[in-house]
Amino acid sequence: MKHIIFLIAYIYFLYVDVKERKMELSALVIYAIIALVTLGFTRESITFSKVLDILLSMAFGLVIYLLSFFSDEGIGLADGVYFVINGLLLTLKENLVLFLTGMFVAFIVGIFLFYFGNTKSRTESRIPFMPCFLPAIIGYIVCIV
Repeated sequence: MKHIIFLIAYIYFLYVDVKERKMELSALVIYAIIALVTLGFTRESITFSKVLDILLSMAFGLVIYLLSFFSDEGIGLADGVYFVINGLLLTLKENLVLFLTGMFVAFIVGIFLFYFGNTKSRTESRIPFMPCFLPAIIGYIVCIV
């Protein structure tokens, strides 16, 4: 169930990030509430290791948020909040893979824009971060199915 919630939220945030270049705080709050409710209805028993993994995964999201805050939104603040909320649904390993894949894809896109884009894209352009997670999401779906 938590994977379905994660995928639905990802598709929504992908659409909003590409279309409007921002994420709404209200949508992130709704995602957090749904993630908390989903966490409460899981069949897995809550063990110390499970709680620790959730806290570590959320701490990783907090680190991304702080990185965004101190880097003048090199990564958007909403992306950091998104990873904090993902900590409720994904393990630390899944969150790390998602983030690192996104950073790698953003790097490749940035290099492409630098060499083949116009002058404005070299200096002022910002790319949405959510589409960069798509290869990791597709791999995640393939591995689950």
